[in-house]
Parts: sequence; structure tokens; C-alpha cells
Amino acid sequence: MTFRRNHALDRLLVAAVTLAAIAVPAATSQAPDASSTVTPYTGFGGVVRTTTADSTPAPLVIPHAAPGSPNVVFIVLDDLGFSDLQPYGSEIATPNIDALAKAGLRFNNFQTHAICSTTRAALLTGRVAHAVGMKDLAGNDTGFPNARGRITPAAATIAQMLQTSGYSTYGVGKWHLLPHADMLASSPRTDWPLQKGFDRFYGFLSGWTDQYHPSLVEDNHSLVTPDRPGYHFTADIVDHAIAYLREGQQANTGRPFFLYLATGAVHAPHQAPPEYIEKYKATYTKGWDAIRAERFAREKAMGLIPSDTVMPPRNAGDKAWNDLSADEQKVYARYMAVYAGFVEHTDAQIGRLIAYLKQSGQFDDTIIFLLSDNGAAPEAGPEGSFTTPYGGRLSIEESLARLDDLGTERSEELYQRAWAMASVSPFKKYKLSMQLGGVRDPLIVVWPNGIAATDDGTVRSQFVDVIDVAPTVLDVAGLQAPAVFAGVPQIPIHGRSILSVLHDAQAPAPRDTQVFELRGERAIYRQGWRAVSVHEAGTPYDQDRWELYDDAHDYAEAKDLAAEQPDRLKALQDLWWTEARTYGVLPLTAR
Repeated sequence: MTFRRNHALDRLLVAAVTLAAIAVPAATSQAPDASSTVTPYTGFGGVVRTTTADSTPAPLVIPHAAPGSPNVVFIVLDDLGFSDLQPYGSEIATPNIDALAKAGLRFNNFQTHAICSTTRAALLTGRVAHAVGMKDLAGNDTGFPNARGRITPAAATIAQMLQTSGYSTYGVGKWHLLPHADMLASSPRTDWPLQKGFDRFYGFLSGWTDQYHPSLVEDNHSLVTPDRPGYHFTADIVDHAIAYLREGQQANTGRPFFLYLATGAVHAPHQAPPEYIEKYKATYTKGWDAIRAERFAREKAMGLIPSDTVMPPRNAGDKAWNDLSADEQKVYARYMAVYAGFVEHTDAQIGRLIAYLKQSGQFDDTIIFLLSDNGAAPEAGPEGSFTTPYGGRLSIEESLARLDDLGTERSEELYQRAWAMASVSPFKKYKLSMQLGGVRDPLIVVWPNGIAATDDGTVRSQFVDVIDVAPTVLDVAGLQAPAVFAGVPQIPIHGRSILSVLHDAQAPAPRDTQVFELRGERAIYRQGWRAVSVHEAGTPYDQDRWELYDDAHDYAEAKDLAAEQPDRLKALQDLWWTEARTYGVLPLTAR
């Protein structure tokens, strides 16, 4: 297959310029440069002679997707832990996502890149995030190619590739793929969603926003923050997604669509309508240790994880629930109730989108990828944050007096770090870490017309990385990534299509090696083994302690084998440096 380029607009412009030049010869005092290889007719597909009567116009070429190309939906949840969804062992009710899982496939060995911007850049480009300029959060341009704070033009997004191949493309929700200086109303729009392949966009550009009072843009302009009773951002973006899809269907273009639904949920601030929070007020009084253990048992019982999985002990620095005071337990249980309500409310909005796709007759011909961008969020530390996500702590006494404010527009909470440990059961650590709690996340794939219905939430255990999603979409659409896009030579796609895995439970994994790095922490996966560095900020990298895990036989990485197999560890360390140079991971940040 070849990538289908749309030159229609270029041809029309060239034709217009050509006809104008013929009709009204321009006076000039300077002769044309005879050495130039570009003329006013370069790229024109017709024939130009003296008049239009003896000339041949170029045909108008409108890109059309290949027959049978499915609609594509990405649903990207934010800061959601591996076990936070019902089909992944949670006590939180997510019936709509559960129905998707039962109609499709659940992956239990899907890896992301531990933080939002890196994962999103990898998801949308099919390349290692460092290679496209996004080694960390979008925000600042460091001047190094792996940290420009934006996606390089040498890595066209899946939206750009689909848009120029006959798809309608819509984005709603979170962007977070451009520097802070480019988010202003007066900023250039070079890296805004519409310039990265979307026909329409509605959402916010930064890393997080208040669910009741979001900072919004639509297309290429800023909006006034909505101010109406009952407003919630997640519901708002689903409203817009449905409106875009309805407009596209009413236009009757016959074009399939790509929808990128990137919720602000369940990133901080945790905010949800009170009726959703109320359902969980008594659920978490048992504490995070009990919730973690219960989820672990359900994961085994449903066959999501191997029956011989050993859960690592509680993370260092996270207190046992029983060591808390009664007042601390009361306050911290409410934090988690808000989070659970937020998750269920998000599920309800996803349910509305799915209902529209079914009602409009588009669901069966739509391939849906639902995933989280990284593990659960630990940034609020052991005490949590009340008034702002990254700070804003109140004393236990103050929190008790304002307990009913949690989850409302009078708070911007982020739960205690130990709840994040429960959210990523059975793994250790959380978001920002190269340990599995930071990088192993839910992935559900549904395609009624393309994947045989299982009705049991069949589990796939092949190793899959987030960079494999975009090439899978190209595969199902019958496309290949272009070598040149918009005149810019392209970085080859690093990901591999998982279409064979979708069709066959016994198909081999698309890859056997993957490199990881975030803020000095490093990891390398190779044929079922994983090596992970433990980096202390401010120390030389050659002093890092490395851990070694046999993922094929130790699903949750409970046993470090570094001391037992130093030769294997050394080989993986050497491989990390090779892969880092190959995929643009270097330079490492000096700290």
C-alpha cells in the first residue's frame, strides 16, 4: 500500500497563478533565473498552451479513504491506574467500559511512557516520544532535539495522515503537546490541534484544567469559561464530540472519521457531581491496603493476571491504613470516594458517546482504543492536596470542617499517594516511575466488524507499547506512513501494527525490545525481561542502581534478580545505551 497524498489544493493554486500569468503578462526589469528548476507550472498535472481552448486542466483530486476503512476512536483517560476500571478488577462501577471490554479485547501487558505528554506524543505519532521532541512534559523548549516541547514536523501525527487520506478528524479534551509560550491567545498556532491534523478541536491546551471552570479553546481561538448550572467539562467535551460526528454524518460525505477523545479525567483536580461521590462515601473506609488486596484477588479470579502473581509490598513512604488516626481515615476515605465518583461519571459520558455511535449506525464499523496515558498520580504525597492539586494542603481539622467541599467547585483535590498505590494494583510505584505502576496501563480494543465478539472480555498478554497504536490504525485503513509529509522528510514509524494480535490470541508480539526514560529513570524491555534503573536526583548516572525482572514468570515484578544474574543485567544495560542512541533518547538531563 502507498500513502495517498492530496495535491488538489496545490494544483488549484498553481493553475490559478498560471492562468493569471498567461492572461496578464507581468512587467519585470529582471530576467528569470535560468538555473531554477521550479517554474510556475511545476507540479501541474494538466497541459498549458496559449489559451484555455488548447490547454488541458488538471482533474480535481479529492482524497478518499480506501473502501472498508473503519472509523477510528481513541479514548485517552488521564492518570488512571491499571486496576481502576471494572474490567480490570475495580470496585468502581464502570458498566459502559465493561461492556466495551466484553465485546472486545483487554490487554494486560500494555506499556505507556509514565507521563502524559510523552505518551500522547508516542500515541499520535507512532514513534518514541524522545525522537519527536517530547521527552517530558510539554512546556519548555530546551534546545535539544529530544526536548523541544512540541512534536517535530518530521513526525506527522496519525490525525494528519488520516486527514490527507480521506478521513474527517475531530479532537476534544486535553492537548498538552506544545510549549507554554504557544498557548496564549496571541501565540502562533503552529502546534495547535488544527495544525496537527484535526478538522475541529474543542478542549484545553495545558496539562490540566478545572472541571467546573475550564480554560477552553475551540479550533484556533480561546473561549470564555462556561458559567451555567450543572456544568462539567467531561460531559461538555462528549457533547462536542457527538455534535462533530453528527455534523459529519449529516454532510453525507461518505468519509470515515477519526475521533480523539482525551478526557481531563481522572487527572487532578478530582471533581465530580455530588450524586456520583455519594455512592462511594462508605466504600473506602476500609482503607487502601484492603482495596489493593481486594482488587488483586479479583484480577486473579477474572483471569486478568496470572494465578501465580505475587504482589510487591507496600511502597516505601506509604503508611499502613491502620497506622492512621480515625480522623485521617475519615478524611482520606472521602478523597478516594471523590476519585471513584469521577471515574464512574467519566464512564457515563463514554457511555453517551457509545450510545450515539450505535444509534447512528456507526458503532459496528468503528475501531475503538481505550487507554490510560500513565499510572495513577502520586504528586500530592502522603497527605493529599485539597485546594490545589500540587500543594494546597489543609490540616486534618480543617479538612474535616470542609469535608463536603471535596469534589465540588470549592476544592481542587488530589488524593493521597497511597491511594495511587491501590489504583495500580498489583504493581509498585506509580506515575512518573519506570516501575510497572507508572508504565503498565489498561488497553481495551473493540471493533465489531473487525474483531470477533468474545462476550467475555478476552485477555491478550502480548507485549504492546503505545507506539504500536498508530501503525495499527494505518494497517486497518490500508495506509503506509509517508516518507515525506508536507515537504518534510519523516522519521520512520517505530511502532508495529498489532492487527495480527487482534485477530489471533497466539500471534507473536509485534516487538521484542523497547527503551524507556523519564527524568533520569531508565528501563529496557527485551524478550520478557526488563531492567529498570533507580536514579537519585543530583547523582551521576553511573551510580544508578539497576533492578532486573523476569516478566514472563514474575508478572508484577516482585523479585529483583539483579544480584543473581549480573551478566543478563549487563547485557540489558548495554542494550539500553544502544537503543537510546538509536531512538534519540540522549542527552539525559544532567541532575
